[in-house]
Amino acid sequence: MQLSTLKSLIDNPSELIKKVRALRPEDKEDFDIIQPENHEVMDESIRKKREIKYDSEIIDPNTGEKTLLTRWEEVTRLPSAVEKNIINWSVTMAAGVPVQPISKPKNETEEVMAAMVEHELEANKVDFKDKEVLRLLGTYKRVAEIWFSEECDADYWGDLGEFKYRMRLMLLSYETGDTLFPLFDDMRDFIGLTREYKIKDDEGKEYEMFDLFTVDQRFTYKQTGNDWAIEKDVKTKYGKLNVIYYEQDRTEYADIIQKRKRLETLQSDVSEQNLATGSPIIVTSKLLGMNPRGETGKILEVEDGGKVEILQATGAPEAIKLEWDNLKKDINFETSTPDMSIFEAQSMGANVPGVTIKLRFLPAILKALNKQSGEWGTGIQRRYNFLKSACAVINPDVSKAKGMVIKPKFGIYLPSNQTEEIANVVAMVNAGLISKKTGIAQIGIVENVDEEWEAIQEEAKAAQEAAAKIALSQAPPVKLTA
Repeated sequence: MQLSTLKSLIDNPSELIKKVRALRPEDKEDFDIIQPENHEVMDESIRKKREIKYDSEIIDPNTGEKTLLTRWEEVTRLPSAVEKNIINWSVTMAAGVPVQPISKPKNETEEVMAAMVEHELEANKVDFKDKEVLRLLGTYKRVAEIWFSEECDADYWGDLGEFKYRMRLMLLSYETGDTLFPLFDDMRDFIGLTREYKIKDDEGKEYEMFDLFTVDQRFTYKQTGNDWAIEKDVKTKYGKLNVIYYEQDRTEYADIIQKRKRLETLQSDVSEQNLATGSPIIVTSKLLGMNPRGETGKILEVEDGGKVEILQATGAPEAIKLEWDNLKKDINFETSTPDMSIFEAQSMGANVPGVTIKLRFLPAILKALNKQSGEWGTGIQRRYNFLKSACAVINPDVSKAKGMVIKPKFGIYLPSNQTEEIANVVAMVNAGLISKKTGIAQIGIVENVDEEWEAIQEEAKAAQEAAAKIALSQAPPVKLTA
């Protein structure tokens, strides 16, 4: 949609909404399956109850036989949280290490700008919001950050100054009841975002709502009867769209849904079989009797030529286990999800070499890097660019610093062999390849490297002074001769 077309439709909400809905593709995914209780194995129309035929005590007057009745018994239903596990691993690997805004201020104005941006990021808890963005993106494919200003306390900005406004962040997705759709022009430039949702008034009456976010305005439309009317028109002064929009083509778990279904069916069926055959089934011929139930050391008495056997399944358990293992491996492989079952962890031992850890997590690492350099990473950069414009509106004195560069620095969350890593750093320090101060930073167990280095130097100085005093006190007295 061209920007000129969008602007021409702003005052004609019915036509605008009609056109947007025509452009918006219909989602084929069932987003609700992220919850295990919504899986097919829990649906009685798919996994039906067990039909049991039995003779009742009712006599059929026509045949004189007992009437055959039917009852329905519940079957085992074991849903799996595979989708959630896939998403949790994906989120933790990519955003488990908080993203750091990196800048190189060239003057005092840029220093203030960088400090204001970092202050807003911290105040809005973006370290946690980043994880939420990735979770919503992997689960529902679309998520939007909406940034808006509100009045703040006089001491909100601290030493940076006393300003009237601050920025706030809100996340929108399918989970919050919002249907999002981005608008691009022919050059694929992002020109706006639409949002459909519902609200209820004080009397419980529900209304359809439609929001349009553009570079300089936000329009809110409300459906009344069969028509739409403008409810609110808010102008923005940031100079940039106050929306950071993220989208991916498929959910994180889309490729393995069928295998997850089979996994749940297999697990539920095995449980059913265990209920039926888990306890020993005794097959006898010419049985005369047995000792009372509940006694240990069962004695069965049979006639001459009689036989007692325990019925056991052969072959089936191994085939089921093989299919189960193959399904789990395929699901982990196809979604780059590490398999960290406790049994495998025990077999690896406690002191796993760092290179082994990295190789084991390599697919998940590559997946995280793709997210950091892809849609999510691009969104983080857009966030920084927007906040610079917003801070320049809040504090016009930093307007000249809008062009300064602030880039995201990403990390990868990865289990580590800390003993091995410390030994490697110590070896490099002893070999003169890095300084002790750099070694402290490499180990990464302290927050402020400079303070830690000063503390180490002070402790070393105090130890030297104490050693000197001890040496002086233990030295033999000096004899003076004429």
